Amino acid sequence: MIPHAVAIIVFIALSSIYFAPVFEGYNLKQGDVRQYKGMSNEIDQYRMLNGEEALWTNSMFGGMPAYQISIDHPNNYLVVVNKMLQLGLPGPVGLLFLAMLGFYIFALCLRINPWLGMLGGLAFGFSTINILYLGAGHVTKVNAIAYMAPALGGLILAFRGRLMVGAAVFALFFGLNLTCNHFQMTYYLLFLLAAVAVAESIRLLIAKEIMNLGKIIGVLAVASLIGMLPGIGNITSTLEYSRYTTRGATDLTIKPKGDNKAERAKEGLNTDYILEYNYGKGEILSLIAPNAKGAKDDMIGNDEDAMVNVDSEFADQVSKMNHYWGGQRMSGGAFYFGVVMFVFFLFGMIFVKDSLKWPFLVITILALLLASKDPGGLNDFFINKFPLYNKFRDSKMILVLIQVMVPAMGVLFIDKLLDKKEILFGKKALLIASGALVLFGIILYTVPSMSGSFLRSEEISQFDQAMTASKDPQQTDYLNGLKQSLIETRAGIYKAEIGRTIMLIIVGCGLILLTMYTKINRVIFMSIATVLVFGDNFSVSKRYLNNESEGVQYFSYEDIEIATFPFISSTADMSILNREKSTVPDFDSRVREFKSKLSERPNFKNTDDSRKLEEIAAFGVLNLNSDYRVLTFGNPFNETNTSYFHKSIGGYHGAKLKRYQEMIDFHISDEMMQMNTVISDAKNKKLREYAAVIPIAPEQAQAVFDTISVGDIELPSTTPVLNMLNTRYLILDPNKPALKNNTANGNAWFIGKVIAVTSANDEMSKIEGMDVKKEAIVNTKDFANVNSPSGLDSTSKITLTKYGTRILTYQSQSNIEAPAIFSEIWYPEGWNCYVDNKMVDQFRANYILRGAMIPAGKHTIEWRFEPQTYYSSNTLSLLGSVSVLLSCIVIFGMSLKGGMKNIEEQA
Repeated sequence: MIPHAVAIIVFIALSSIYFAPVFEGYNLKQGDVRQYKGMSNEIDQYRMLNGEEALWTNSMFGGMPAYQISIDHPNNYLVVVNKMLQLGLPGPVGLLFLAMLGFYIFALCLRINPWLGMLGGLAFGFSTINILYLGAGHVTKVNAIAYMAPALGGLILAFRGRLMVGAAVFALFFGLNLTCNHFQMTYYLLFLLAAVAVAESIRLLIAKEIMNLGKIIGVLAVASLIGMLPGIGNITSTLEYSRYTTRGATDLTIKPKGDNKAERAKEGLNTDYILEYNYGKGEILSLIAPNAKGAKDDMIGNDEDAMVNVDSEFADQVSKMNHYWGGQRMSGGAFYFGVVMFVFFLFGMIFVKDSLKWPFLVITILALLLASKDPGGLNDFFINKFPLYNKFRDSKMILVLIQVMVPAMGVLFIDKLLDKKEILFGKKALLIASGALVLFGIILYTVPSMSGSFLRSEEISQFDQAMTASKDPQQTDYLNGLKQSLIETRAGIYKAEIGRTIMLIIVGCGLILLTMYTKINRVIFMSIATVLVFGDNFSVSKRYLNNESEGVQYFSYEDIEIATFPFISSTADMSILNREKSTVPDFDSRVREFKSKLSERPNFKNTDDSRKLEEIAAFGVLNLNSDYRVLTFGNPFNETNTSYFHKSIGGYHGAKLKRYQEMIDFHISDEMMQMNTVISDAKNKKLREYAAVIPIAPEQAQAVFDTISVGDIELPSTTPVLNMLNTRYLILDPNKPALKNNTANGNAWFIGKVIAVTSANDEMSKIEGMDVKKEAIVNTKDFANVNSPSGLDSTSKITLTKYGTRILTYQSQSNIEAPAIFSEIWYPEGWNCYVDNKMVDQFRANYILRGAMIPAGKHTIEWRFEPQTYYSSNTLSLLGSVSVLLSCIVIFGMSLKGGMKNIEEQA
């Protein structure tokens, strides 16, 4: 028990030291967490007020299911287990601890010396994938990664003599991995699990243990099913939702204006989108030399060592160039698993007898090839032929499997080496292998061109264009000199890093040879190896996320108050609040009630800023009791600031609904440009009126123009999509009042004409120029019983009377039966329409909206979100949770008493 206690204490201590500022009132500056808080605010506030899940949110992209944003599955008790395993430690501290603990459990499953298991845990935990993504805020990704190793360990243990214990470990940690709801990580984990299962099956077949193999496969199949059940709600809802997202199939065969791509993906993501963060030529070297391609986007001038030998003539320009020159669109840092551990891994792959190295070899080669940016070859096959592969972007993330395998084989090699058993070949072979590794490093150092170009493709084009355009010989010479100086500077960065790698290779190999040629004490060896491996990984991790500060301000951390209030309302936001709050009955009393509930929450309990709390409450009351949309100019489809306060036309999400994305591509982007023209014309008109009274000098015209606010506007008929989406407010400048759009359609309206089409192409193309207040496009191939009304009069109207994320209530009045269009996003898997509590047929209108035929007279209409996948999965989730936890309690309990091994041997 002593090694286990020591391991836990060490893991807690090092995690706490690494993220020490979180204990001093600071939070990591996690961009994705901030974005998450914006997109999930409506969901979170609905949950707080109503005690149930919102299931749907209108905060982004007009509306979308909450499944991939924030949702609780109450019967998945593995969520509680996940929290318990993090021991209540603060966010990043708990996840880093969990990553190390998970690998330690893996090592125990392989019966590796616990002290070596601790060494492997340190290497795995401080691999830069964990650190980079914790820094960025990809917490579910790191959470899922933490359970990869123990899930694999359970599988191996089941194949190697401890069937029931192994199956229980596998079911528990596979279930926890799925519960983290990051299916890309689970998908890659399946590659490794499948490869190891096949290899172990072959081993047993060769040993003629066919009956034993059948029993193992059967038990693991049951364990897999049980492990899946607690998270079945996430699985089924994601599978259902994915068909309608940008990952699913499109019905369009036409392209939006300006799309010059030769081919668009019919289903799944486009190849260039999948590969935009993959490695360029030579960049795979960054696995052992992080700066092989400069590691991360930053100015070279911030690297003092790199600037030492730069020619003074070019120093200013070179200092402003990018430190990173790899093939990714952008980079926050290299994926690095440690040179010292990588040496142990390579020796393990060569010298260990264990058959585990063969699936590891196959998966390593596969991962390295698939991490390439090359769209041909293996990438082409997997993207276009392999099931589900093109549903995920940044396929470089498959390198996470190497993060598992490197320390796994590394500590397995050390374990065998120290016991001087199951090691192939002899001292001479180890010496030759060491020499070959060092020689390889020296070649990389002396021939830097092996790593590829030291210029990015766009930089080469820029230099070529500048030289072609230059007609001054001196300017051309300067450009040539600048180009060469940049190359030499980056070559210096590269060689310095390779030099570090060579030194660590020598140290790692030397330690191995010392063990073979001397009688070094195993405790001393493990201590030295631990210091080397941890020091190596820790030092590189610190390059990307550290505790450095300027005065009292940390570079990587922010005051916890900023995390508590991630977005501060702007002048534009407040102008919308002030104009709309009168539409909410008892607004002030509701705000007081809302504020009271907020103040009881842990993250708000210690705040002294009552004004901010009241502001959040005011926007919360408005948001949960009104229904209109806001469009923020600038970069609306990559921000959630607007979503935090309002229902946004834009947003930020990797799996938005495909039809909405297509509407952005075909219409919304163009309409935004047209709106800019309308607003600019209105401001110019006011400028002329102003100048007629007070003369303005030409040089002052732009300054005056920038200060003009046009107030309310009417968008032209050439912006039908934004009007039908009920875009009531436009934010051009957050520091000025928002513009109100007086031509927005409202929440619902009757139409007098149905434009019947029979293809998705026509649904999309015919929207341009149509009068969306009087007519609607319906694909009669999908919805045959929608017809134009005859004699609809002006007294017919339909009004939203109560807003909710799960139920929208309307009152209608019409003289005849007529089609009504609702400014709500079409999603057939759960939304049902009821007229006077009787379900009626619905239809899709204008490509992305909902519609229904409403009878003549006065009626109450409700749209209810009733996703059966969510409700039906709760029972299965409960069954799975109980099965996993009960199985683990019984099997682990019997194992601790010593009876399980006898049962397994008798079986």
